Amino acid sequence: MMNKAGVFLDRDGTINIEKEYLSDPKQLELYSKSAKAIKELNDAGIPVVVVTNQSGIGRGMFTIETLNNIHLKLAKMLKKEAGAVIDCVYFCPHTPKDKCACRKPQLGMIEKAGKELNIDTEHSYFVGDKVCDIKMGRKAGGKSVLVLTGYGKVEKKDISCQPDYIAQDLMEAVKWILKDIKK
Repeated sequence: MMNKAGVFLDRDGTINIEKEYLSDPKQLELYSKSAKAIKELNDAGIPVVVVTNQSGIGRGMFTIETLNNIHLKLAKMLKKEAGAVIDCVYFCPHTPKDKCACRKPQLGMIEKAGKELNIDTEHSYFVGDKVCDIKMGRKAGGKSVLVLTGYGKVEKKDISCQPDYIAQDLMEAVKWILKDIKK
């Protein structure tokens, strides 16, 4: 079977409002159009994968169990709001000092997702609010979109790696991806 392109989404600042080390499911708030944007990808048959750096675990600020509870709540919120589904969530629990292979912009999470979910990462899309998300997309050989939510507006001012597209939010990013993928 042929691998297909997917969309890799950053979590904090892209799908949900940036909270600086989100460590409690009660703090989770979606951006207004995030669930509908993910549902559009679902309806188009495109796998949706969340890839997120979570160094708060490595820093002892919260546990993997807490992170799992946040992701369970995220899934429930997306489903309730728009019937949206994330195919899988991958996270890096390490701090930058750990110099691991999974922390964005490294490709550990992407390579694992590609194998496990049969995704063609070189033809996939990478969406996030930080330069590390754009760099990861470039390293993977795919196309990247910087969203101006979360840290996006600040990161745009000093962008060292040009994205393929700059979007106001996840919905605009998804609309661009759905047009571009048909080319």
